[in-house]
Amino acid sequence: MNHSRIVRFSARLLAGLLALLLLVGLLLWCLLRASLPQLDGEIQLPGLKAPLAIGRDALGTAVLQGSDRQDLARGLGYVHAQERFFEMDLTRRSAAGELAALFGDKALERDRTRRLHRMRARLAERFAQLAPADRALLSAYASGVNAGLQALRLRPWQYLLLRAEPAPWTEVDSLLVVSEMFFMLQASSFDNAFERSLLRERAGDALFDWLNPRGGRWDAALDGSTLPAPRMPSAEQLDLRALPAPKPALAALSPGISVISEEAPVLGSNNWAVSGGRSKHGGAILADDMHLGLGVPSIWYRAQLQLGEGARAQRAAGLTLPGMPSLVVGSNGQVAWGFTNAYGQWFDWIKLPETPAPERLRSVQERIEVKGGAAQALVVQEFDGAPVALTREGQRYALRWIAHQGEAYNLELDRLAAARDVDEAAGIAQRAGMPHQNILIADKSGHIAWTIAGRLWRQAGLAQSYARFQSTEPPEPAPHGWLEPRDYPLLRDPGEGQLWTANHRQLGGAAAEQIGDGGFDLGARAQQIRDRLRETAKHDEATLAAIHFDNEARFVQSWAARISAAVQGSSAHAEVARQLQQWNGRADADQVGYRLARAVRLKTLDALWTAWTLPFLGEDQQDEKKRFKWRSQFEYSAVQALESRPAHLLPPGYSSWPAFVLAQVDAAVLELTQDGKQPLAQASWGQHNASRVQHVLSRAIPPLGRWLDMPSLPQGGDSNLPHVAQPAFGQSQRLVVSPGREAEATLTMPGGQSGHPLSPYYGAGHAAWAAGQAAPLLAGPAQHHLNARPQP
Repeated sequence: MNHSRIVRFSARLLAGLLALLLLVGLLLWCLLRASLPQLDGEIQLPGLKAPLAIGRDALGTAVLQGSDRQDLARGLGYVHAQERFFEMDLTRRSAAGELAALFGDKALERDRTRRLHRMRARLAERFAQLAPADRALLSAYASGVNAGLQALRLRPWQYLLLRAEPAPWTEVDSLLVVSEMFFMLQASSFDNAFERSLLRERAGDALFDWLNPRGGRWDAALDGSTLPAPRMPSAEQLDLRALPAPKPALAALSPGISVISEEAPVLGSNNWAVSGGRSKHGGAILADDMHLGLGVPSIWYRAQLQLGEGARAQRAAGLTLPGMPSLVVGSNGQVAWGFTNAYGQWFDWIKLPETPAPERLRSVQERIEVKGGAAQALVVQEFDGAPVALTREGQRYALRWIAHQGEAYNLELDRLAAARDVDEAAGIAQRAGMPHQNILIADKSGHIAWTIAGRLWRQAGLAQSYARFQSTEPPEPAPHGWLEPRDYPLLRDPGEGQLWTANHRQLGGAAAEQIGDGGFDLGARAQQIRDRLRETAKHDEATLAAIHFDNEARFVQSWAARISAAVQGSSAHAEVARQLQQWNGRADADQVGYRLARAVRLKTLDALWTAWTLPFLGEDQQDEKKRFKWRSQFEYSAVQALESRPAHLLPPGYSSWPAFVLAQVDAAVLELTQDGKQPLAQASWGQHNASRVQHVLSRAIPPLGRWLDMPSLPQGGDSNLPHVAQPAFGQSQRLVVSPGREAEATLTMPGGQSGHPLSPYYGAGHAAWAAGQAAPLLAGPAQHHLNARPQP
């Protein structure tokens, strides 16, 4: 074959390959486009009682207008399914322990962990017990979901990729969505609570109370209560000078080196409110930002529900949770409400005897389906109905959790959309079956209130049971007894006209007994929000919204001052001193000083925690996978020692407390400079804190991230200040609203409204969220109109 023929053959081959790639790409595009939702035209919905209008604005906000509440539920189910069915499916499967049926054996271990709770079986029983109106609403919603799924020309694109078929939606699946929120907001505390109880057993009460203080200078309780600081241990109780020299492998005790860690994010939120007497226009104002893992699409779905027409029409706008028919947060013109996670004592670890009474222990066999493999059998043991969830060194422990009780689930939250004032809304919240939340409420008359949303069980002696394994004897009164709303803690119209919550301790004294302590966060965020509210005599929506973006790092400033004093006069630390001196005191993306002071704090707390717990927890404390972690309140213990410098608490291997602090500074510098590969001046906070808002499938298949993920951007904010922002965690929404003035209200969320990458609403609104720009709460002009008619 001569050269010219080779060239022609190669050209034809290349052209053929390009044509084939183009054809494959076109086919994939057509398949992807075939699963787009219908936005305009006419549809028929089975069970619909009257015509229903469904509009979409520029952000994809679904505006549903009808004359019947069940019709609105059907319509919401329809749009949820068309835009978000895959995400809804993952949520129900996660709660039920059924992910392996979709993803194969890679999800099997997670399924085993979740299946211990047998949520599908428990919630099937609960559905049969619900009030008829609740069952009817869930049935209407499920009917709408299935109609929306069936109306797609092709199953959602994610199932094409996974080579799977979506299963129909059921009423119990919606209860599983609520259950998944229980897991998301409370299950992260299971291990923490277990470790605290085991630590108390091994360290004794005095040492435990010092290592796990309940409060301190950063507290900002709503009732102004304070807690006394625990007494520092004496040399007789803990003397590190008596320990042998550390082994080289024990990095956290070796001079200049400490275990690298990150402070665990607290799944929670911020909210704050001012009464009419504290606002410029005389109306109460509420602000809320719920902190969760961030992804594409958003966990929330913007919706506006309009029931009826004319003067008696009801309108409620805000956020829904795909999988449920109710508005989660928002405003109805009379009342606005928002949530933060309440860290009460919602579960107990029960230490089982070696031979439990046979009548109190039963075994249930669960079947776990596995895609591409044989189904797996799992035997679940339950003690008095509580799953035996953990075995350690031969000792078995059962988990008694409020989320296992059927009474913890109902649809009372749905009634908030029609509440008329703070008193009615508080009563609804106190009866609501949902994960426990601090709810702040504002109404059109200028009143504000705080209470706990979610069912509270009766338990005596919560303060005495903190961080202790429970007896196998049933608590008195039994956990199946529930508090009446009149017995709930409630604050209404406080004297200074402001309320705030940020996952911190809200109350002291006897009132706190109704909640308990499930691991409250340090109060630094709450305190800064409280003080920001106090700084302004009369607020408006703009001044409340500004707190969402408050990056002043008052908490870390206390550490920067401590570090500056430690490096003063040290020529080896001149660059450290310079960066701290140049720091603007904020957690801004371009700041080095913030990142430096923060890193020194983490290393200092790591090293002190390891040194002080090693004597009774053993060398597992040196294993990052096995070690017990310190919690935010440990801050008080560490600072107390750093300020008083007791010789018996100085970690071995250091000549003095100043030498210990300088060693942590050196370790932090080594980390920030990447072992000397970059100048300290380039180690900005934004370099570490760049956003990472990803689609769930791109986490498993990284090349998809180019098309599915949101752009990564350096960002300010952190955990112990109002603007909570970490790479894949932070403000899942920002709401500011004064009831009756919804036209001036704002609601912004990341990640977008739709889960379909070809949808105009995929990622819609994310750029504004990332830039700190506000979007209206109320829907804008409709860009699409869908008319639903009853099925003949």
